[in-house]
Amino acid sequence: MLTINLKMENLCFKDVTKESLEDLLKLYNQNEINIYATGIDRPMSLEDIKQKYMEVLVNSHEFFACIFSCDPQSNKKKMVGVIKGRIDYDNNEEAWISSILIDNSFQNNGIGTKVVKSIIKMLKDTYDIKAVSIGILSGNGIGRGFWSKMGFNYIRTIEQYIKLNNKNEDFIIMKKDLRKYP
Repeated sequence: MLTINLKMENLCFKDVTKESLEDLLKLYNQNEINIYATGIDRPMSLEDIKQKYMEVLVNSHEFFACIFSCDPQSNKKKMVGVIKGRIDYDNNEEAWISSILIDNSFQNNGIGTKVVKSIIKMLKDTYDIKAVSIGILSGNGIGRGFWSKMGFNYIRTIEQYIKLNNKNEDFIIMKKDLRKYP
């Protein structure tokens, strides 16, 4: 696993551990919209989360980090989200963010923006990443708007990529060139 241990303002990133899987499960199953972060059209099971964790654990190119709201004075932490991704296997100057999920009660407070900016800065500074790509399902209009706002541009669409809730969804690939946009 690619280790992600960051601190930014009042946010802390810590690698997912076996002990955090049950809390992650609650986060992923908070609402039906989260299927866009999982690609699974049913509530995730603990086995689903364990499988994702094990896949990342044995791969040195992938990261899977819990995001915490950290109060430096009281030293209290509350999980507010999760981010998952990898450095590309074929081109180590590119990275992918495969999913980001922010707890419902913390959405629309700028946390997602801070998380993405922090991860991109870390990938650029630590691993000399030149571009970051993401993929979103066509039904995720909120996600597409978010990534556009973050400076990601449309690259291409893979039609009928996955079937969710008995509906075929296209997969939209977007990319941010870090050489153009620091």
